[in-house]
Amino acid sequence: MKNIFTFVLLLAALNFYGQDKKISFLNLVGNNIQVPNGCQAQSEYELQACDGTSIKWDYYSDDMLSAVFDATITAFAESNDSKTEVTFTSFGAQLKGYKFKMGTTFQYFLYGTIKDQPLMINLGTPKDIASNDDLDGFLSLFFDEVS
Repeated sequence: MKNIFTFVLLLAALNFYGQDKKISFLNLVGNNIQVPNGCQAQSEYELQACDGTSIKWDYYSDDMLSAVFDATITAFAESNDSKTEVTFTSFGAQLKGYKFKMGTTFQYFLYGTIKDQPLMINLGTPKDIASNDDLDGFLSLFFDEVS
């Protein structure tokens, strides 16, 4: 009986210890990106409110990517008429999408394939990213080029 109690206590302690694990690296299709100092990752695929910028990505099949991206753009375009085409390069792969101005922030929806993995990136930032010079800070860890 004593061994069972000790075992249960050990499992509870390990479970409690594992819940507060800080995420140090983001994983963008196998590319590890260090979480910037002073920022906290929500998961390996999401960084929220880091210097006013949030970024998240989801992986899809080719068919699902097209459907999800089109539905997202359609929904955003219904309530916002500032839709502008954008192209970013990330880890050598071209990502196409749209930029929406939302008050004082900009919302970017990008889609493409990195290392044979289709994905959609959702980027919210106070910066109007129009050139490579605007990719400062941690955004330069995700994107190589803007056009």
